[in-house]
Amino acid sequence: MSSSLDDVRGILNKLTSIPRVTGSERIFAPSIAEILEPHCDAIRIDPWGNVEGILNPGGKPSIMIAAHVDQIGIIVKEVTNEGYIKFDGVGWDPRVLYGSRVKLITGKGIVRGVIGVVPAHFLRVYKELEEKKIEIKDLVIDIGARSKEEAESMGIKPGTYGVPDYDPISLGSEFFSSPGLDNAAGVATMIYGAMLSREGGGIDAEVHFTATIQEEIGLRGAEMMAYRLKPEVAIAIDVTFAEQPMLPEAPRISLGKGPVISRGPIYHPEVVELIERAAEENEIPRQYEADFRGAGTDTWVIQVARGGVKTALISIPLRYMHSPCEVISLKDVAWGGALLEKTLELF
Repeated sequence: MSSSLDDVRGILNKLTSIPRVTGSERIFAPSIAEILEPHCDAIRIDPWGNVEGILNPGGKPSIMIAAHVDQIGIIVKEVTNEGYIKFDGVGWDPRVLYGSRVKLITGKGIVRGVIGVVPAHFLRVYKELEEKKIEIKDLVIDIGARSKEEAESMGIKPGTYGVPDYDPISLGSEFFSSPGLDNAAGVATMIYGAMLSREGGGIDAEVHFTATIQEEIGLRGAEMMAYRLKPEVAIAIDVTFAEQPMLPEAPRISLGKGPVISRGPIYHPEVVELIERAAEENEIPRQYEADFRGAGTDTWVIQVARGGVKTALISIPLRYMHSPCEVISLKDVAWGGALLEKTLELF
């Protein structure tokens, strides 16, 4: 298991070093393709930044593996005359942005900044600030510019994207923390599964490993790819809520106890049963989640693409979702990749 955890950690370190905010996928798509390409027979990037790695072209059936590659982030709205940056969130809760570091992706390179805070000393003086709810519209980024012109000379303009500026870290020997693990964890699971599938050589199907765009604002990349590929079967890989402190009632999914298999109306019984069979026959730990609607992941749009696709969902447990300190277990990603490979071998 130690060597597989090292492989997974290596993939995650590469993925989390790439700013992948929704809307900027075309910028970083070549970097994603570079990680996936060694494990496929062909690689493609479409005009929107969806990345597709093809294994065993011409095989049967045609299977789409979908893991959304975008992460939540920020987008610049305006630069003030004083050189501060007003911004909007792409999926962010303003509570976790307050006082954090960010990096802005400009045509001139990365520009680092901080989201300012009101010191507690002033809150005691200005009671209206103490009682005010934190809203993104009230926050600004300080990049060290003294004027609007100086900020613009650094490459900042409306539409510039940004992400939290925190390096990934290991927590103990098993856990891994970073911004953007939703859904770097899913993409890493897919890439590790592609690596095992290529090495194993036991796949008869034509498999399309797709890193899909714009999931966080409407599952758009998955809809594009499912329409174009016309797969017979699809398996999406995403993250799901895991147990964590500070909740009145914590989710029942745990870190380090295996990937999660979803059951519900939009998940095709034949595909779910094959995933369960692969886990059982190969003694891969797994957990289960009942999902009545299935909304919120790429499966929602893939299932109804064209005439309908036999769809299933595998999820990686995640703590502290949509924060700069998301946490996963490397074991769950390694087991998820193994489960994906063994499932593909059954088609």
